[in-house]
Amino acid sequence: MRRGGVKRVLDTSVLMLLLKGDVRVKKLVEEISQGVKVYTASTNLAELYYKVEEKLGRQSALTWFYRVARARELEVVSVDLELARIAGELKARYRGAISLADAIAAALAYREKARLTTTDKDLKVVKEVAVEVIK
Repeated sequence: MRRGGVKRVLDTSVLMLLLKGDVRVKKLVEEISQGVKVYTASTNLAELYYKVEEKLGRQSALTWFYRVARARELEVVSVDLELARIAGELKARYRGAISLADAIAAALAYREKARLTTTDKDLKVVKEVAVEVIK
């Protein structure tokens, strides 16, 4: 059963908090268990992989990557032409304020009418979507 039609797009930092079992995402875990629909973009998986490999090595990166990619509760969305166009528009509008990966996550939130959930307070600059920052 989905809670009130709420949807969330999770950026890389939130995926990492979930994988670590961080207490800051306890409410989010409860929401997911209650049926809140969650998405992430395939580019966030690429970002997750390289950040984990940089800090913990290749084997940890592979483990974390596939754990997220195979999560039943999470829909990993590939970048199609429409998503690429929306992300390009957002990146052009917010130029140096957001990365391309963040623009793609914001574009996915826009397209899915979802809340973008992040730890990056700089994403609050994106006015086209609701942004929730986990401190």
